[in-house]
Amino acid sequence: MGARPAASNGLPGCGVDFGVACSAYVSDESSPRLLPPTLTAGEQRRLLGLERRKARQVRWAKRHNGGRSSRRLRRTIAEIARLRARQARRRLDFTHKLTTDLAKSHGWVAIEDLQVKRMTASARGTVLAPGRNVRAKAGLNRAILDNAPGERRRQLVYKAPRFGSQLRLVPPAFTSQTCSACGRHDLESRPGCGRVFACTACGHLAHADLNAALVIEWIAAGQAVDSTRSHPWVARPTKSRMREPPGDRVA
Repeated sequence: MGARPAASNGLPGCGVDFGVACSAYVSDESSPRLLPPTLTAGEQRRLLGLERRKARQVRWAKRHNGGRSSRRLRRTIAEIARLRARQARRRLDFTHKLTTDLAKSHGWVAIEDLQVKRMTASARGTVLAPGRNVRAKAGLNRAILDNAPGERRRQLVYKAPRFGSQLRLVPPAFTSQTCSACGRHDLESRPGCGRVFACTACGHLAHADLNAALVIEWIAAGQAVDSTRSHPWVARPTKSRMREPPGDRVA
């Protein structure tokens, strides 16, 4: 049996925007949480060299050794695995510290209900309909997966009840294009998907990820969540609520 949920901690809630450039931006903080590099520059060069060595050794094994792995190839694979494991441990350490702090310091934590598998689908396409910007999309996919949004959500699901908090999920549509000051949704408010949000209606200027975190908090603030539920609720705000300015939201 799992641990019973703790009593509500009575703390205010927050919205969190998970991203790539800014690993996490919390709505009640003035600066983003940044994921440190999971590999140093030297380790990245070492990993690249090992990957190239592995490719040469695999090619040699296929041509001259009947496809059988040599001792050197096995040693190269083991060295790559050690670097990858070190990278994963550092990523997991940051994720645990982030999710524990969020659950401990807030009465509820709102995040976007992201479909990570769809977000990181390949843009390669098919032979008849090849994809576009495949290399750039592959790099973006690696950056998204390196920030581990799915693992953060998984940890918040079980950590929030332990600390008397709640996890609230909101639909991700338009959170980055809606003004947190007036509630106006406009694509032009986020020109070029840059780091600045400039509302075309009221002139509100803010960091784009902070603005998204505030919108996430605004949407989730109206949720009535039973803290004893084992699964988080997903917010489905009505159109009338979306028209209300964030200043009128209920905490």
